[in-house]
Amino acid sequence: MRTLSLWLLLLASAWAEEQDKVVHGSPYHLDAHPFQAALFTSGHLFCGGVLVDRQWVLTAAHCKKPQLQVYLGKHNLHHRESSEEEFTVVRESSEEEFTVVRKVVHPNYHPQTRDNDLMLLHLARPVKTSHRIQPLPKEPNCSAHKSHCQTLGWDKTEESVFPDTINCAEVHLVPKTDCEGAYPGHFTRTMVCASSDQEGADSCQGDSEGPLICDNHLRGIMAWGDSPSGSKNKLGVYTDICMHLQWVKNVIRQDGSGL
Repeated sequence: MRTLSLWLLLLASAWAEEQDKVVHGSPYHLDAHPFQAALFTSGHLFCGGVLVDRQWVLTAAHCKKPQLQVYLGKHNLHHRESSEEEFTVVRESSEEEFTVVRKVVHPNYHPQTRDNDLMLLHLARPVKTSHRIQPLPKEPNCSAHKSHCQTLGWDKTEESVFPDTINCAEVHLVPKTDCEGAYPGHFTRTMVCASSDQEGADSCQGDSEGPLICDNHLRGIMAWGDSPSGSKNKLGVYTDICMHLQWVKNVIRQDGSGL
């Protein structure tokens, strides 16, 4: 009987720990984010993005760099053999590397305000879809104002370093009137914001291009947020895909590679 009680106590403790991880940002299962893209420049992770078509990745316009490499199917970012060794970039069997041949920044993007902060990246070749690489459905439920959502990415920690694997946090959409009140003069109609009632659940500023996923559909791309990020009642601000869906479709249609 004592053994059973001890086992139940350990089980309850483990469950509580996992619940705490989900609220505060927990490692995401390696098969749960087949749409996530990692953008590298000069051999270093610079931004994240979302695969929205077999040859297109959507990210933030402020992530534009002269040279970008896109990795899909990537989960583990770093690896080291011992605590004394420096981190090295892991090459995973599931990942594929792509060259970016074209960058399409939203024509109304404003760097100072981060308004319309979107950019489409045209890959050199179409992806071969698998259980680890899949486009994310782009058609969000734009009538939902209080959806429960997830935000994920390799967001930087308080020490300004990237974690080993993708992290996920549970958040919810916040009415736009509340966002306008929190950021008067900065929050625009092309944005949407999300937050949580718990500490540490919102996106970190280091993951400024992380996707906002609501009901398994893309709802936003992280643009900016309050500091310290992830604090209770702090709001993360995203570029609202509902306001830009037609632009995304038009760019891809004009290329003739999808949609």
